[in-house]
Amino acid sequence: MSPDGHRGRPVALSGQPFGFRRGTAGMRAMVEVGAEYGVDVRKMLRGTGISPEMLYGSAVVNGTQELAVAANLVTASGAASGVGLAVGERLSLRAYGVLGFALLTCPTVRGAVEFGLHYLPLTYAVTGLGLCVCEDEAHLIVEEPDSPPALRAFLVEREIAVTAGILRTILDESPPSMRVELRIPRPSLDYETVLDAPVRFDAPHNAIVTNTAVLDLPLPQADPLTKTACEHACHTLLLERSSPGVTQRVRTIIAEGVTDASLVAARLHLSDRTLRRHLAAEGTSLRSLVEEARRAKAVELMNLHQLSVEQVALRLGYADAAAFIRAFRRWTGTTPGAVSGFRRHSNEKPLTTGLGSAQRRR
Repeated sequence: MSPDGHRGRPVALSGQPFGFRRGTAGMRAMVEVGAEYGVDVRKMLRGTGISPEMLYGSAVVNGTQELAVAANLVTASGAASGVGLAVGERLSLRAYGVLGFALLTCPTVRGAVEFGLHYLPLTYAVTGLGLCVCEDEAHLIVEEPDSPPALRAFLVEREIAVTAGILRTILDESPPSMRVELRIPRPSLDYETVLDAPVRFDAPHNAIVTNTAVLDLPLPQADPLTKTACEHACHTLLLERSSPGVTQRVRTIIAEGVTDASLVAARLHLSDRTLRRHLAAEGTSLRSLVEEARRAKAVELMNLHQLSVEQVALRLGYADAAAFIRAFRRWTGTTPGAVSGFRRHSNEKPLTTGLGSAQRRR
């Protein structure tokens, strides 16, 4: 059964590409739209570890960072209708690099859709996509992410606009009989004009719908040799993007209690300088990752184990409770007591093992 209750034949389904790393074009598009709402770039990037300069370099980001920027934009715009469409329009096929070139060289629309779904992790999507043929119609469905309603609507709008734009580009025109279906109620914004297609609101799913015959339309720039070369490049890039990045490997090492830069670099068979460069390209630093681990461990010790502030400080490697409280305030903007009910004093013997216990900081 298709999502709207009609019998259909699933042609291809993607998983959600949330966990895959990607370039910064998706972030740039959101930052540019944010600027139209008068939102400063640093406010747009808050909570991501990404600097404005990194948006225009070769940095690689993850789905969590992408979602953080999306949430910042939705908040700053007051969850205005059509913001997702504005971002999606900025993500032209050119932004997808070798994947975009591969889509152009596929033999038919069907081939391009199936190729795009297979290599969805190489896009800037944080939603899943699925293609279902229902009788005489093809439905390219945008799966709704598990997010707050305003953010969910933004992400769906963005993927609908991106996908419609890609279809127009590879065909050199709008697909015949194309329409858009959205689950949201009809807003005041003229979505039909923005998407250059009829739009049905209060629909059972979010989808781009065309006649099934559109899937078999030949693409004007089809080229089997170029497609083969592009597919090889996409496969290599997919393996690279899906493998654990340096950041995740460093997190694993830090969790084992190793926080010294030289020791971390040695574990990864890298020089200190190369380690810093890799982490910067992924939008973080060793210091940020160590503090992230300490913050998470502090919350665990306070809330789950009910340790005193002195015990937590000792477990995390701080010279005294005051140093830990200053660090906690820097991380969260508040004191440990404000986020937990743990005791200020304890008759229990302090524990001395754990992250950083051998590395006292003054």
